[in-house]
Amino acid sequence: MEKNLRKNPCNKRVRGVIRLLLEIAVCTALILAVHIAVDGMYLLGLPDLDELQSVSIAYPSVTDEVKEVSSEEDMELALKLTGFLKYDLLKKADPSEGPLITITYHLKDGTDKVVSADRSVVWWNGNTHPIKDEEMFVNLTEGIFFFDEILEKENGSPLVMLGERS
Repeated sequence: MEKNLRKNPCNKRVRGVIRLLLEIAVCTALILAVHIAVDGMYLLGLPDLDELQSVSIAYPSVTDEVKEVSSEEDMELALKLTGFLKYDLLKKADPSEGPLITITYHLKDGTDKVVSADRSVVWWNGNTHPIKDEEMFVNLTEGIFFFDEILEKENGSPLVMLGERS
């Protein structure tokens, strides 16, 4: 009876399809593993844009003021910034100091999600991870949300940097 099942062309096709699907799954897993090892792992569990009510961004070493943004464009920028917090799965984080920047996502359901980072470490969901592309997140956050404050802190006035003279 088993010999008849093996000779049946329908069973051969089914086995061939199963083998093909298995090979595709293995190749996909291998490609994904290499991609994560080279580029880093994204933070999982971040809110979607349509879940956000507002976003607070704190950068205490530059200003005591916490920036609160609620426009869709600014919230989208704050959410996309976390894409630069890809972390290295194979390294251990060394959080020697506290975070420089803290972004709090205030959700429409009343809860908050908080992500913090310094130049080389990200704090997310109670864990620390080493950032794969160090400096990028902090530099972008400074340029997008704290540009004027940094200029004022460094030069005393943003007008000096822009070349205006009295």
